[in-house]
Amino acid sequence: MLRPARMRKLTVGVHRSRYESCIALLQEAGAVELDAVDDVEGLQALIGPHTQSARTPAIAEARVRLERCIEAVEFVLPKQNAVAGIFFPATPSKVTVGLRGADEVLEDVERLHGTIDTVLALKKRETAIAERLDRIAEEEEMLGLLLPFGIDLAWIGSSPLLQVRAGAVPAGECEDIEAHLTEFMPDLSAWFCLCGIGGRPTAILTAAHPAAAEAVDAALRPLAFREFVPETTEGTAEEGIARISDERRALLAEREEIVAHFMDAAATHLPALRALAEELAVLREREEAARLMGNTNEMTVLHGWVREDDAERVASVCERAAGGLAFCIFEPPDNTAPVAFDHPRWLAPFGFLTSTFGTPAYGSVDPTIFLAPVLVFTFGIMLGDAGYGVILTLFAALILRGAGRTPGTVRDLALVLVACGVSGTVFGLLMNGFFGDLLPRFFGMQVPFAVIEPLKDPISILIFALGIGIAHLNLGLLIAAYEHLRTGNLREMILSEGVWFVIQPCAAVLIMTFFGWLDVTPTVTSLAWAGAAVGIAGLMIHEGPLGFFSLTGFLGDWLSYVRILALALATGGIAMMINILAGMIAAVHPALVVLAVLFAVVGHVGNLAIQSLGGFIHALRLQYVEFFGKFFRSGGRPFRPFAARRTFTEVSGGDE
Repeated sequence: MLRPARMRKLTVGVHRSRYESCIALLQEAGAVELDAVDDVEGLQALIGPHTQSARTPAIAEARVRLERCIEAVEFVLPKQNAVAGIFFPATPSKVTVGLRGADEVLEDVERLHGTIDTVLALKKRETAIAERLDRIAEEEEMLGLLLPFGIDLAWIGSSPLLQVRAGAVPAGECEDIEAHLTEFMPDLSAWFCLCGIGGRPTAILTAAHPAAAEAVDAALRPLAFREFVPETTEGTAEEGIARISDERRALLAEREEIVAHFMDAAATHLPALRALAEELAVLREREEAARLMGNTNEMTVLHGWVREDDAERVASVCERAAGGLAFCIFEPPDNTAPVAFDHPRWLAPFGFLTSTFGTPAYGSVDPTIFLAPVLVFTFGIMLGDAGYGVILTLFAALILRGAGRTPGTVRDLALVLVACGVSGTVFGLLMNGFFGDLLPRFFGMQVPFAVIEPLKDPISILIFALGIGIAHLNLGLLIAAYEHLRTGNLREMILSEGVWFVIQPCAAVLIMTFFGWLDVTPTVTSLAWAGAAVGIAGLMIHEGPLGFFSLTGFLGDWLSYVRILALALATGGIAMMINILAGMIAAVHPALVVLAVLFAVVGHVGNLAIQSLGGFIHALRLQYVEFFGKFFRSGGRPFRPFAARRTFTEVSGGDE
């Protein structure tokens, strides 16, 4: 827990006849990170490149077609509300599959070839229908603008003696449009203008001798004239609209038939299609991983990293997959080893918070074991309200049973929020907070187990917060000192951390003596001055003149913990204000009680959201800035195992 998991270099050699089963089982085990064999010193001269499978293009093509088919079918399914999807996500049914090779999966895809082709053809037709509906909608709009002119559509166009143009300009002042046309239209032309109403565009019809065509175009261009060239060249605009209505009904009916076919395909084939697409994705990753491997005449060699705790399991997987025709070599790590956290179940959800700040260097301290309890503890004090804590816990629990059901960041965050909510509830009971002062103000009750109330005794909370701060900072210094001692860097330990263990007690004695809080003998005072001088001298030796800023920086880090008090006061103060205002609203008239309750609910929900977010951010900041800054050494590379990601399938007979 105190350090990342110990890693081992892994080299596997497997007989080429058993390579596919071995790599498939390793992928399902998800315990090995693969590296390029070509980069391993000493192996380059012994192996050649691994030959890419001829099935790779077929896998890629089949996967693309399947995903397009699935997308077309899923598009017609009812869409789940985004908020409901967080708390009550749809759980896809899983198809049980064997650990199969590419040939078997491609054969299954071929069996569904007819269904896939049909769906893709219908999707192409559905897309064409949608485009056609958009086109005839534009046509209908323009024909509607031409209705008042009562012209035959055949008139629109050019002839040797006349050019007729129809179109529209964006909505504008009719007088301005007419004035512009009157001024700039040439003599050998006539124009008609029908101004739009309610933001509709203005319809314009022009007739001109071909010799005046360029002048007409120049006059219309400043108006952003959009010319209309109708598809229909026979009959009136009214008849054209009627024909469009008939075509639209036919297209919509055809689209309904396509949607019905997609619904049938979803009910009949969607689980199988999803499963095949996922199997192809797994196969694709397997084929891409093959590029990292190398071959001898009879053997395929792969190289990578594995957790030390998983080494025995990986060796067993290779032995079982190859039937004895494989070997595994495990070697000690070097400075290129990836970093994997070694957390028990209760601590694992907090790992992503450490990763957000940075990945610790391999072999350095993993601070998650310290981050988790301090984060939960300080957040609870900052929230300090049992009512808010209960709601936050229930909210996180809903996420946990919804979108957090599957492993991942959402699940980890939900578990962290559950812990924070419980902490807020406990400290709320101790700090006399239940939706602020709701119980004593409206029900004449006191919160049970109350020990202290921040708004009435802020000094005690301040002292407690500063006590947490000095303990937290010194824990960081102790960790840094231990790391320097472990690496044999005694001088760095004395000058970087040791001086602070001298300065702090000496400064405490001097400050408390100055304010009269402590009565000590002159000898103790002299020793305190001497110790402080020695500590400061050590800082100056180590950092030069910048050592002065280390003094002010340490003081600033310590005072940062006052934010614990600030947020505790903010939570209680805003909650009390909401209760006071709600009481004032209710006191105006009995009929306003409902409004007062609604105001209180909305106000407390908003305060909960703001204070939870603020408390979490500031509690995390105390870790990242004040605590991690004392010892954290980043620069690690996250461990990324070669693993099959399955949502719609589950393997029977794989690695257990």
